[in-house]
Amino acid sequence: RINKHLGSQAVRLRWYGNGDRPSLVFVERKTHRDSWTGEESVKERFTLKEAQVVPFMHGEYTLDMHVQTMRAKNKSEEEIEAVSRLFSEVYAAIESKQLEPTMRSQYMRVAYQVPFNETVRVSLDTNLAMIAENAEGHPSCRESSMWYRDPTLPTPRTEITRFPHAVLEI
Repeated sequence: RINKHLGSQAVRLRWYGNGDRPSLVFVERKTHRDSWTGEESVKERFTLKEAQVVPFMHGEYTLDMHVQTMRAKNKSEEEIEAVSRLFSEVYAAIESKQLEPTMRSQYMRVAYQVPFNETVRVSLDTNLAMIAENAEGHPSCRESSMWYRDPTLPTPRTEITRFPHAVLEI
């Protein structure tokens, strides 16, 4: 998403950790709403195991397979229905627009809030960097059947942009 037009969407693959290979990946869709209208942007997500991400993006890990996994974990039918809709819509966007990972944003986050109460939350992001996910002169993520940059490859200065400020969100 380049412009934040009303209803524009961003699809992200997100994981938390110290930069090692993730075990759990959040597939997120954020839909922009203009705050002046009183509507807030909507963030929806579901989880996949790391090994399921590429098959999901290629249509090989299907909704039926994901529903079976959710049922095996005793998820409610209401949750399965919500995730099924999101799973289908995100996959349709990936397929129709031929989406693939191109850029990674990486940062250190510290967040503060009262336990079990999200009414006030403060987060501080530092060491923000944007990294090209497809290394120049090497096979792309798609060609390598990966969804993130090969961690064994060096990251030249031309493929990383560092943001020299912190971001405070309240």
